[in-house]
Amino acid sequence: MRKTWNVYLRIALLFLGVIILAEAQASEYDVVERFKELEDKFKTHEMLNPIGHDFVFDVGLLLNKDLFDVIDDVDKVSDTQGSTAAKLSAAQNILRKYDKTEQNVRLHLNLGFPLPTFHAFGVKIIPDFRTHVGVGALLGFRATSLTISQILANIGTYVGSDVPAAVATKLQQSACAAGMTNGTDIVQHLIDTSACGLSAAEITAITPLVGKYKIPSDTTVPDIFNYAKAEAKVGFNFGYEYGEKWFGTFNLYGMGRADMKVRVSADSIAAKGEVADLGEELNTTMYLSADYRLGYKNGNLRTWFALEELKLSELSNNEEKAGALNYGTDPLIRLHGEYMYKLSFFSVKPFGGVHKRSGYGLGNGIYGGADLGLHVWQERLGLRFRGMLDSEHFTFSPMAKLWFMSVEYMLKTPIKSEIDGVKPSTLHSVNFRLAF
Repeated sequence: MRKTWNVYLRIALLFLGVIILAEAQASEYDVVERFKELEDKFKTHEMLNPIGHDFVFDVGLLLNKDLFDVIDDVDKVSDTQGSTAAKLSAAQNILRKYDKTEQNVRLHLNLGFPLPTFHAFGVKIIPDFRTHVGVGALLGFRATSLTISQILANIGTYVGSDVPAAVATKLQQSACAAGMTNGTDIVQHLIDTSACGLSAAEITAITPLVGKYKIPSDTTVPDIFNYAKAEAKVGFNFGYEYGEKWFGTFNLYGMGRADMKVRVSADSIAAKGEVADLGEELNTTMYLSADYRLGYKNGNLRTWFALEELKLSELSNNEEKAGALNYGTDPLIRLHGEYMYKLSFFSVKPFGGVHKRSGYGLGNGIYGGADLGLHVWQERLGLRFRGMLDSEHFTFSPMAKLWFMSVEYMLKTPIKSEIDGVKPSTLHSVNFRLAF
């Protein structure tokens, strides 16, 4: 019993550490780093619902309730009656309305089937074939006063990938940048200014984009920091057990990933009536990657260390046409521990851990919580209630299991009013799984 209470005490200290360390983390808003942090928090919740050695169909959707209102409001800009100035004013009002907010959406699909278990060198190997598709986006609304030179220094985030990177960077030449003012049409300026040095072929390629990308007329109006990522993984998961105490997984898979980072101003919304333009080319990059987990269990206590999305080699990329990935290739590092206490059909599992990837601080990755479970019929029927705390949200997540089917709802409620100048969102998620 003393050991059990020691585990509870450590979880409580983890909760305190979350608050103290998170308060020390403060930085300028970076939509890619912010996306990484949120996505890894979502992955942590999914990690706590492991897929077993089964045929599996698993689909989940996460979003915040204001997302569709934002998209609808932006779409209405193009329907605004009157002059271009009227549309610009409507776009500016919308951006001010959602200033300091974030809009999230995430969708994932997992499919797979088990392969025969075998033994080698005293190790039990439990293989599965798995596929994963994930799509996510983050829209951060933030007002930051900018100069023309600052905008041109980061011109890649102001134009879509349908403007070749080599063409956009020509704006950074002092001779080409001369004469640009607030409200300037970026593409038209490239075409009209001979000092930019565009070839006839380049001019022909970007002429259809005139009117789509503009320097903000008012740089004090919030912009939308857009980031979207799509990825697919196909490969093999090898679970292993050695003796009674050691366990883990080794996953080997091919991964394709593409992403987009664009900063959208009121002028661009007034011109296009869109939250973002994905462009014609994607920066799709293919990797051979691996995950590795080493775990130790002693009675009801389990702990493990893991590396996820470890890049082994790059197979192909589309950098020449669409630029490099914004997300990078740094792996996710985890340390996790949990203790299971069972009494008849009742169970309690406190847990805690930390995850880290480049882009956010170690304190941002600390989490802790507990699962309360009620199970009957050898756990074929059951309910599970999860409470979890991390650096910015309290998560409440009930799940119902009916034999081979489970349905889970997740609510993430902010515990902080502001992070990096934006208000964390209340997030809702639903997950449906068939495993047999």
